[in-house]
Amino acid sequence: MTAPLRHPLVADGRGQRTPGTTLRLAVRDHLLREAARRFCVGMSDRQAARQLHTALTRYQTGRWRRSRVDVTCPHQAGRLDAALWLILKVRDHVPSERLIRLALSSPGLFPAHAP
Repeated sequence: MTAPLRHPLVADGRGQRTPGTTLRLAVRDHLLREAARRFCVGMSDRQAARQLHTALTRYQTGRWRRSRVDVTCPHQAGRLDAALWLILKVRDHVPSERLIRLALSSPGLFPAHAP
């Protein structure tokens, strides 16, 4: 007697991102856009992506190793370090420059807010 190769309940979600993963990526992209808006003023998307990627990589290999277990952000609000901490706290992975550029060029899921 052989078992069926696929179970009907299992086949639905294979190869798809979970809703939780999709939400984390959307929040990360929103945080990347906000960081670029605040800290990369006057830069093109390509320049901003390069700068954010470099900053994220440096932060991840340095200070992030000590602060990744913190429940609250150890940095002063409004600083680049605080934005980098939030981005890595949502997803502990530095996106490539290409993915950052893609996030910066997309309108996002969250509506723009008035300052």
